[in-house]
Amino acid sequence: MIACLSASYKNMSLSMLESLNISDEVAMMQMLCSEKIVKECVVLQTCHRVEVYCVLHDMNKEETTNRIIKFWSTISGVSFDLIRKEIRLHYGRDAFSHLFYLASGLESMVLGEDQILGQVRTAYNRAKNSGTVGLILGKAFMKAINIGRKVRTETKINEGSVSISSAAVDLAAKELGNLGSIKALIIGAGEAASLAAETLKSHGASAITIANRNYERGRCLAKKVSGKAIRFSHIQSMLPDVDLVISAISVTQPILNERNITSAFAKNGASKRIMLIDISQPRAFEEKVGLLQGVCLKTIDDLKEVVSENIKNRQIEAEKSKTIIFQELVRFERELSKLVAQPLISEICWKFEEIRKKELKRAVRKMNESNERKLMILERFSRELIERIAQIPIEQLRKAALNRNGELLSAAEELFQTRS
Repeated sequence: MIACLSASYKNMSLSMLESLNISDEVAMMQMLCSEKIVKECVVLQTCHRVEVYCVLHDMNKEETTNRIIKFWSTISGVSFDLIRKEIRLHYGRDAFSHLFYLASGLESMVLGEDQILGQVRTAYNRAKNSGTVGLILGKAFMKAINIGRKVRTETKINEGSVSISSAAVDLAAKELGNLGSIKALIIGAGEAASLAAETLKSHGASAITIANRNYERGRCLAKKVSGKAIRFSHIQSMLPDVDLVISAISVTQPILNERNITSAFAKNGASKRIMLIDISQPRAFEEKVGLLQGVCLKTIDDLKEVVSENIKNRQIEAEKSKTIIFQELVRFERELSKLVAQPLISEICWKFEEIRKKELKRAVRKMNESNERKLMILERFSRELIERIAQIPIEQLRKAALNRNGELLSAAEELFQTRS
């Protein structure tokens, strides 16, 4: 049985998540497998989740789950009782479904985001290279990755900006055209400003300038987006040289007003179109600035409508994605059921074959038979007899796997003595 122990933004605070961070993922995966606590293991960590996927042995699932949590508690320093209370547990089909939803972006804080698909792939490859992935998790994670791709190809789950910062850049592209040919100024270096700068870069913008009160912090962001940094006091003089200004800072009063902008352009003899996008709260630009000739001012209120509409569209696409995931989950369970039963079936057939060869050899020796034709008939007869005897048990084992009848599979292992 597959299990998933999930700690995420949905069921605990960020500080709690940070406490549960697994510093050495490889060591934990290998330890859980080497100590025979689980058969297979993959640890998946992102900014918003820490999850342990594993294939359990045949022992009681509650007992095994508690052993994993105890190990997790030891390496994280968080009490066993607290982890057991806060995490969410997924078993069997629910665990597969959760993984497929996750890879498709339906479990993300930002619905439909793409980054999680790469993180799922990275977690799988790390576990594979560590030797902790076997048949079940190998198939499950590869299926999850393929479903994640299919959802993004066949739906629009990842289209339309759902953050104010990215919506600001989309609006700029709509108004100004190709962002690769414009000069942009980002005011601020916090989370919103950083996202705006990074989104600008991803849209092809190469001339990005950062202005921040803390110059060193601004310089760090500028380096990250291959731009340059200026002092906060130089913003006004920079205006005639740029086509786009995005402000994302915390202010008590506007930093740019009608007089500032008029003076900046008059001083430099410039007459050009400039777009100002103010996503600061409170506003960093006075409202009257938007009345100036050549100035296009957009505020956070303009962007909220766009974001709200995009979120609604993604929610509609999410329902389409769920249909795809359900269909793929059914197919996957059918494929997996055959694979789960196959090792047991193969071992039973091997045992039958060993018995057949041994008894055939004994019979030939007693008969003292050397005629090639007669020996061939005996060989064929023994093979067909074994195949007929094994046919019904094999069919029943395949059905048991398809119906997730673990009791029958376990009984067959006992009956045919295939357990190690």
